[in-house]
Amino acid sequence: MTNKELGDNIRKIRELRGFTQQNLADELHIDQKTISRVEQGEISPKFDLVVKIAKALNVKLSALLNFNKDLIFNNIVNTQQGGHFVAYNNTEIEKVEELYKELLKQKDEMIAMLKHSKK
Repeated sequence: MTNKELGDNIRKIRELRGFTQQNLADELHIDQKTISRVEQGEISPKFDLVVKIAKALNVKLSALLNFNKDLIFNNIVNTQQGGHFVAYNNTEIEKVEELYKELLKQKDEMIAMLKHSKK
């Protein structure tokens, strides 16, 4: 796997998870520019950083390294609410709905966690 392929996988999963580069950088306690350089394939991240990225994105390391190229974004269209609609190639609508429900669940869990941490 090339640095560029790894960077592309990180970017795609980061975007799918709704993270900005800054969000991911903050989670990892590193500079946003480092995330950008990793995603562009400009630098080769050390293994421990790749493990931390997978953990921060809540994916298995194997999923990060072997992101299914057949399910890459076909396009991203901004919705009226300012979110993103992700269309996949050759993906059954049920799988997209399942993923959407999982993302909503994770969002709700994150909001609950943030509310709890403010107390």
